[in-house]
Amino acid sequence: MLKDFIRPHILTLESYTSARDEFSGSADVYLDANENWMDFSQEGKNRYPDPHCTLLRREIERVMGFRMENTVIGNGSDELIDMLIRIFAVPGKDSVLIERPTYGEYKVFAEINDVSVINVPLTEDLDLDVVAIKKAIDEHSPKIVFICSPNNPTGRSYDAEKIREIASYNPSLTVIDEAYADFDPSFVSAYTLFSENERIAVLRTFSKYWALASSRLGILIASDTVIRAVNKIKAPYNVSLSAQRDGLKALGEIGERKEVLEKILSEKKRLTESLSRFPFVRKVYPSDANFILIKVDDADGLYRYLMEKGIIIRNRSREPLLENSLRITIGSREENDRLLEALCEREESTVS
Repeated sequence: MLKDFIRPHILTLESYTSARDEFSGSADVYLDANENWMDFSQEGKNRYPDPHCTLLRREIERVMGFRMENTVIGNGSDELIDMLIRIFAVPGKDSVLIERPTYGEYKVFAEINDVSVINVPLTEDLDLDVVAIKKAIDEHSPKIVFICSPNNPTGRSYDAEKIREIASYNPSLTVIDEAYADFDPSFVSAYTLFSENERIAVLRTFSKYWALASSRLGILIASDTVIRAVNKIKAPYNVSLSAQRDGLKALGEIGERKEVLEKILSEKKRLTESLSRFPFVRKVYPSDANFILIKVDDADGLYRYLMEKGIIIRNRSREPLLENSLRITIGSREENDRLLEALCEREESTVS
């Protein structure tokens, strides 16, 4: 059972009970939480926010289809990643598994918590190496296997059957980070496997598609066992009232988000075709996300050149398998035009 992989003291932990846990609903007079009675903002900000993000989770179920009882909201997905590691992995003893290159925070939070990291390289074509992952699971018994799909920084979505195979083989928790899933109209979420395997957890975020990076809103979709454990250790008011309201507003504007998605996908196609024509671009990797990974002749030099032009991209050349690779987020048409103009100037100066 998945419960057997949770650190024993978490299961018996008596979590902090906030004033808002002991009373829910509405009242005329609140004298329970030592708040200031004066609401200077006239927006209810003198009161503590709902610790369980009830309205937001209800709207997430309506719009996204994730059952409310199987969700918990974090101060960004990063907080949720950190909490999962603390719940399952014993410091100085246990490990987690990642497939590099991938999102760097899995490694960072593991090391912060004194948990070792098992690195399984992707294949040469940047796909999951299922055989190697299974072997690593057998040898190291990681408490969590993290899979980022679509992957950051490669932009590649992994086949759902490969994820199913890994999660079925892994006796502990498999976390599928789907931060960029909304940018792939054909994406098959690991949530479809949720009913058949309680050892699967899914991460989503409001930072990318929903355009709320500064609000810090992450979603964990997991079994009752995992949700209970997260609620035991999370800070009582980890998501601000402003952030919860931002999430509700965004979910009510799904039409506008879909319109912007069409523009992003159109610009990604245009940018992919344009970048492929430059002689110093050796490869443009297929992407299912809102960014493009390219391999160039001189990543460091091109990065510095664009920075001098006031255009900031991401140099990913230090990652395994990604020598001389740059990651470019899909911006507005105007921003993308500035990028292409700068690259054209670079090419012309090189030729002359």
